[in-house]
Amino acid sequence: MRKRCYAIALTPLLGCSLLLAGCKPKGLVSRSQEVEIGREASREVERQYPVNEDPQLNKLITQIGRNLAQYSDRQDIEYKFKILDLKDVNAISLPGGWIYVYKGLIDATKGNRDELAGVIAHEIGHITARHHADMIGRQTYAAILVGTLTKGDISQIASIFADLSLLRWSRKHEYEADKLGIKCMYRSGNYNPEGLISFFDKLLQMQGREPSEFEQIFRTHPVTSERIARARAYLADLRAGKADP
Repeated sequence: MRKRCYAIALTPLLGCSLLLAGCKPKGLVSRSQEVEIGREASREVERQYPVNEDPQLNKLITQIGRNLAQYSDRQDIEYKFKILDLKDVNAISLPGGWIYVYKGLIDATKGNRDELAGVIAHEIGHITARHHADMIGRQTYAAILVGTLTKGDISQIASIFADLSLLRWSRKHEYEADKLGIKCMYRSGNYNPEGLISFFDKLLQMQGREPSEFEQIFRTHPVTSERIARARAYLADLRAGKADP
């Protein structure tokens, strides 16, 4: 987004607020607003989609998620991890710390914890970078500036995130989440950051052969050879001490 403020179309108060916020949409969304929207979205998700209650699988996902989350650059929220009983190979995150792993993703990793951790770390990366807040800020600019988000506004925004078929990230968001995920894994020492890259490699190889099984993750998190190359380069820089861990 270009850093250009169209303050002349707003009241003086809104113009000042824009300048103070640096014209960055995510800077207009408070942590409490983000969490409230995420909480409402999570309720809708769990009303619309089946939640897997398998105790062993939930223990696995929660353990991996918590191990990674403690090394995230963002510690002002509580991360929550659940499983959706959907066959698609995917995982999604909601504003404020909610992360849902699809059962199809767990099956596709075939017990490879590094690959599973890589995908979870990537979702933690979206939350760390406040990509959801950026999306919210762009869609509800003026209302957030003056603090007039009503319960109806929050429900409407939450419903957008709850519709999993509508979730999309820009290439810039994906690159940033990849880097933050790899950094999170690298810091933890519990999982090999190569896991995320090897998972991407597998998906890219299988994309043409089995589009129906892997359709969901390519729609919400498109994997490209450039994305894999960037992830490899960043991990190499981390290991060589050329990037700040």
